Amino acid sequence: MSGCLRMTGLDGGAVAIVSGGCCGAGREVARRLAAASYWVVVVYLEDQGGAEAAVEEIVAAGGTAVAVRADLTDELDVERLFTETVAAFGGVDAFVHTTTRAAPALYQHAARRLRRGGAIVSAFATDGITPQVAERLRERDVTVNGVPPGLEPPGGAHDAGELLALLERWRRRPDD
Repeated sequence: MSGCLRMTGLDGGAVAIVSGGCCGAGREVARRLAAASYWVVVVYLEDQGGAEAAVEEIVAAGGTAVAVRADLTDELDVERLFTETVAAFGGVDAFVHTTTRAAPALYQHAARRLRRGGAIVSAFATDGITPQVAERLRERDVTVNGVPPGLEPPGGAHDAGELLALLERWRRRPDD
């Protein structure tokens, strides 16, 4: 079966965590994912007002979103981020990473908490993925995409379309 949505939340929507979803490219990614029927978790560290505004925009457009404050370099915060997402939406299908702050803990938790067949799309190198974490991701059929050649890391004016295209290719991949 091809072209089907592989993962679903409680009521059928795919669940995506978007780091930096409060501003710039991350906010655009969050809005566009919500418009594509994803349930979105907007992750922020310092800009609570921006995160709340992003969530309000998504909800006003008919989408579903929540904001979660998390320091992606802090293992306990990353664990709490995934725990709160699962509590709110029943699971995590995709992690879209648009910020420069990350640590190996982010990928370790993603390897444990993303649903089978999930996806990680990163605007930055995925050098935080150790061989052990990479093996766990393979075992769970989790796709990991980095920045495609020629795409610069996102900034305030960056077009988020390439990141979304990577996630859309994952979403539409044929079943094995």
